Amino acid sequence: MPVIATTLELLAGHGPLGPVWWRYGRPGRHSLTEALDNPNNRAAYDRRQAAREDEQHQAHQELMESLACVECGDVPEEESTWEYGLSGQWTRRPGGRCWSCHQEREERLEREAEEQLEAARTANAGLRPCWTCRGSIGGEEGSKLELRERADLDRLECPGCEQDRVAKDLGPLMLPSPTKRELMAALVSAPDDPWWEERVLHAKLYPAKARRV
Repeated sequence: MPVIATTLELLAGHGPLGPVWWRYGRPGRHSLTEALDNPNNRAAYDRRQAAREDEQHQAHQELMESLACVECGDVPEEESTWEYGLSGQWTRRPGGRCWSCHQEREERLEREAEEQLEAARTANAGLRPCWTCRGSIGGEEGSKLELRERADLDRLECPGCEQDRVAKDLGPLMLPSPTKRELMAALVSAPDDPWWEERVLHAKLYPAKARRV
């Protein structure tokens, strides 16, 4: 049984229902109902538990709203983690995408990359071939070194031959100088040589004495 106390002065000033009661083991003055109430009974526990659940629900809802998809605006009910591909993990994050939008974006990027590669292959096929292997200046199709954009006009070798040159420490490629016969023929008609202009330029930039043999 709770033990409560008050004074005649407080009773006269506030009445028995006012905040005039002390309960032993509890600080402050309380009304009679509060003083007699047990803060550790089942009803009080249920109220505290409900308050904790409301707080957790609010925190969870705020987290889910922060995970709204940046493309479609979908708000998840739960956090989502999916495994995809041979290795790797997709996790829904703030400022990210839902799984459907994530997949659509990956497929779109893959299509765009394929279209870009095909455009590069078509463009490079129309350029002069690699000086060394006589293949496409963009490189072997499907290789890791294949160019995914149009080759620069001053490129003389494909990426594979260029890498081999570096690996063998062969130095920069310098095309053979035009012969006197070729120079005389060029005065009459344009040489049928896709590297002609580069050969002439190399002859000016790299005289015979400066060339590496």
